[in-house]
Amino acid sequence: MKLYKVDAIVLRSREMRDADRILTLLSRQKGKIKAVAHGVNKPSSRKRGAVQPFCYSSFLLYRGRELDSVNQCEGIEAFSGLRADLDRISYASYLAELTDYASMEDQINGEAFFLLLTILHLISRDGADVELLTRSFEIRLLDIAGLRPHLDNCVGCGVPVESETVGFSSSTGGVVCGRCSGIAGDVKFFPRGTVEILKLLLKWDLKKTERIKVSPRVRQQLRQIMQNYISYHLEKKLATALFLEKLYYHY
Repeated sequence: MKLYKVDAIVLRSREMRDADRILTLLSRQKGKIKAVAHGVNKPSSRKRGAVQPFCYSSFLLYRGRELDSVNQCEGIEAFSGLRADLDRISYASYLAELTDYASMEDQINGEAFFLLLTILHLISRDGADVELLTRSFEIRLLDIAGLRPHLDNCVGCGVPVESETVGFSSSTGGVVCGRCSGIAGDVKFFPRGTVEILKLLLKWDLKKTERIKVSPRVRQQLRQIMQNYISYHLEKKLATALFLEKLYYHY
């Protein structure tokens, strides 16, 4: 059928012509979809509210030869708590861009969809630990994409890494022991407790993330591990990640 319905989160929205926008959607039913919303920039358009970045909306799409088009759409959740706060909207932009790069078009991925939807709800709340939720999202999305780093055994020799200082190599895919630390040129060393927190973020109930107490120093180490690892495996530094670094971290 030419017409089909999806519930989707708007990952990206960019101008195509004066009144049109190209949307990148992450849908529950069909995975990532690119579609054009004709006339959506017109002040009279009823679609405008439902196609904003990070909106969770219901779409009726028409299948096209190259790009599908939005026939109808209706907003389900706008996440208004994100839009009045620079921190939250900056992190939401990063989450959306990371999801976009980690997702394949027309490949159903319900886990990634529900993970992003849950995180958007959580970071919209007052008092949310947005930074730690972002770290949890990163490691979980990598796990879903089949890119999760090895955090238990040395990627070089396979033995459990139990020393107080743990090497981590993005190029080889995870933790390395002291004897294997020469296998790659990008090995950096971190306290074992930092790696343990990363493992906890993978398994802990997302809604209870604020109960994990993490020092500023360990937060910086978690950022370094995840950003280096993601940049290596995506083969680029995401624009929104660079923006966050300049805005908040300066490293």
